[in-house]
Amino acid sequence: AYMENLIDDLKLTWQLENNMLPVNRQEQNIVRFLRELSIDILNCPEYEKRTIYFQCSDPIADETVMLSFDKKLLTRTFQNLIINAFVHGGKDTEVTVQIAVSECLVNITISDNGKGMSVEETDRLFDRYYRGTNTESKTEGTGLGLAIAKSIIELHGGTISVTSSPGAGTAFLIRFPGI
Repeated sequence: AYMENLIDDLKLTWQLENNMLPVNRQEQNIVRFLRELSIDILNCPEYEKRTIYFQCSDPIADETVMLSFDKKLLTRTFQNLIINAFVHGGKDTEVTVQIAVSECLVNITISDNGKGMSVEETDRLFDRYYRGTNTESKTEGTGLGLAIAKSIIELHGGTISVTSSPGAGTAFLIRFPGI
């Protein structure tokens, strides 16, 4: 299973680098998409006792923020960010998904109250095969997930950045141009 995941990740990485990945962008409600994705994650037995808070901080939008995106690709991206928080953050880690609209940007923050990371770790976080120093004995994953996530976000015209400090959790800020 590990080898299959590695081969799939390597193939996807190659496709992203060489602009060979078919992208099926459709106008969709990103708030609904992220809410349903969060529910799907919490419905998995290994995460059913976890907590994901969900906030849409734009009451004017009435929780409808339309964005053109490939659902399959962004599912992979946001699943990776949320599940990484649970896997690397400890059993009491809680995740917050926050969506805000400002100045023609859709801002999505995925944050947690987990272990956090050092500056050295966050500087290399989007490098291929980098797995951080606080992964303890966990060996699952290929070390390509966040590099792939960054490429998918950039493919959609967005950016991703991370802030973190040991003991204070981690926050990923994803920005997409709005419509």
